[in-house]
Amino acid sequence: MKYISNSVKDTEDFARQLAGEITPPRVICLSGDLGAGKTAFVRGFARAFGIERGVSSPTFTLMHRYDGSLSLKHYDLYRLSDPDELLDIGFEEETESGISLIEWPEGFEELMPPDAVRVTISRGGEDCQRIIEVSQ
Repeated sequence: MKYISNSVKDTEDFARQLAGEITPPRVICLSGDLGAGKTAFVRGFARAFGIERGVSSPTFTLMHRYDGSLSLKHYDLYRLSDPDELLDIGFEEETESGISLIEWPEGFEELMPPDAVRVTISRGGEDCQRIIEVSQ
């Protein structure tokens, strides 16, 4: 599936709609350059589960947990280099329930489940435009 977003609001709205099609437990891998809109996507996704505030990138804390109508975990793996660091925080157990959205999964593919949803966000032709591609 491919979607063209023309604003942050479009990205959030698309993510919210996609969230309605996802059943837990599920891992969603988010790829894209810095500033592409991965955290905006997570914000919109979280709104589908009644989480309206406090969604921000966990760049320095590695993971944020949000509780709404279900448990949503938001990971940012950008600063990690060793899969053992991820395993040490209980990553495998954490992803067995709820929904886990993972930014920068590229260096940790061996830990991602084979049924993970893949979301790639890239810049479009206009400043605010993003191309969002979803695959399973």
